Amino acid sequence: GTAIGLFALIGFAPLISMIAEKAFASPEFFLLAMFGIIICGSLTAGEKPIKGWIAGFMGIMLSCVGIEEIHGYQRFVFGNPNLIGGIAFIPAMIGVFGIPQIIQTLRGGSAEFAVVKVDKEKDKGKLFRLLRINIMNIIRSGILGVGIGAIPGAGEDIAAWMSYDRAKKASKHPEEFGKGSYEGIIAAETANNSCIGGAIIPLLTLAVPGSAPAAVLLGALYLHGIRPGPMLSFEFPNFIYEMTAILFWATVALFIYGLLLSKVMVKVLKVKPTILMPIVGVLCVIGAYAIGVNRFDILVMTITGIIGYFLVEMGFPPAAFILGAILGPLADSNLRRTLLTYDGSLMPFVTRPISLIFTILIAISILSQFKFWGKMWSKIRIKPKNS
Repeated sequence: GTAIGLFALIGFAPLISMIAEKAFASPEFFLLAMFGIIICGSLTAGEKPIKGWIAGFMGIMLSCVGIEEIHGYQRFVFGNPNLIGGIAFIPAMIGVFGIPQIIQTLRGGSAEFAVVKVDKEKDKGKLFRLLRINIMNIIRSGILGVGIGAIPGAGEDIAAWMSYDRAKKASKHPEEFGKGSYEGIIAAETANNSCIGGAIIPLLTLAVPGSAPAAVLLGALYLHGIRPGPMLSFEFPNFIYEMTAILFWATVALFIYGLLLSKVMVKVLKVKPTILMPIVGVLCVIGAYAIGVNRFDILVMTITGIIGYFLVEMGFPPAAFILGAILGPLADSNLRRTLLTYDGSLMPFVTRPISLIFTILIAISILSQFKFWGKMWSKIRIKPKNS
């Protein structure tokens, strides 16, 4: 899966970078950010996508805290100097994803023990036979993972579930899925890994992270003086290939560590949640504090964790909330820059070719979630048969 993602990264990143340099401006970047939030909200909220959209726009509101980029005005700071630089992303992400899980587990909402079965078969050739038998499954899931990873906000979880569902439909033994089927495991893990290369493509070429881990990588690149975007290929011509090499060797190292530690780490699943969760909570606090060595980040983690808990309890997807916080600065700055450049006109969103494409995609993504759209579309499809 990682190999497929890396091939896609090498093949498509330079091409997209050249296209972005000539065709992407503020209107396109704003609409791309909005498209990512809408798609993420639709995919993560289940049957009620409006909850995903609300969570995404709540994340945008969170990203507005601090000094805005164009005029340097302070927003929602309330006289607190710790908020001038904005909400720290990593502590917020730790809080939103970590704290709700800890609380739910300790409450008993998800405190079941996992049944761990270790395959003690010594046949080393079994792995290669499985790979040979599932070659089409691997290719299909890898391509699907790359495509989903390239969509801002979709992420690895969605890629894994969609490839799993596709593999189940294509399998000759769908009844084995959910019972430890190798086909399902291979499909989900292949898509999960290939999604990495797909998520890095918009990150390097457009400076738009495709997932929360990609957003962390974006921040790390900025710290080292590397600014992803259309000009990356000119400022650092070999960087895309260097990044591909880094990911390749990281995958090799991960494979080795996996072989060495898998049998040991799987025993963590047998630890009682009442013992494990307090340890996880301490690690969350350490992680939030270690990023900026600032006690205020622990408060940020706690508050966003409480927000995340109530979001989960009310059925709002926390992933959409975090993605809104990630893409919020991109959407905010480019919307205001567009309005300043075109004297407050909204016409560039429909008169520029790529902007028009994104506008249509956003409209379709929203309308397709409503029942009246499905009824209208079915009438359109049936009408020629009756005529």
